[in-house]
Amino acid sequence: MEAQGLELSEVLEVQKNFDRQVGWNRYERCDTPEEIVAFMEHLTLAIVDELGEISRVRKKFLRDGLNLDTATLRKEFVDLFIFVMQGSMALKMNLEEEYNQRMRHNELRFIRKEKEAALNQSSKNVTR
Repeated sequence: MEAQGLELSEVLEVQKNFDRQVGWNRYERCDTPEEIVAFMEHLTLAIVDELGEISRVRKKFLRDGLNLDTATLRKEFVDLFIFVMQGSMALKMNLEEEYNQRMRHNELRFIRKEKEAALNQSSKNVTR
């Protein structure tokens, strides 16, 4: 089943069903801290492997002067997304909800801070 036009929760369900079919659903058995850590060790290695692939594309472009292989970059980023989904399922996260919470945090931390700094700077310029 393709995930085209699906909500994130539906994409997660598609991934979970695929993982069950191919036996990649170890994250569903992460009920104890030890099981979570063991899964995260595996997941970390898989993510590092994908980052290595991205780094190789970069190296071939910068060092070897080859064309930038954006097809491989796209594939590797999708693989990373799959691993993020699997990690979130191991932690039994509501990824949509936690993403939205994090974005609100980042907005407060970065966007509003920048606006406040700009306002402070403009009020200093006015008083001079």
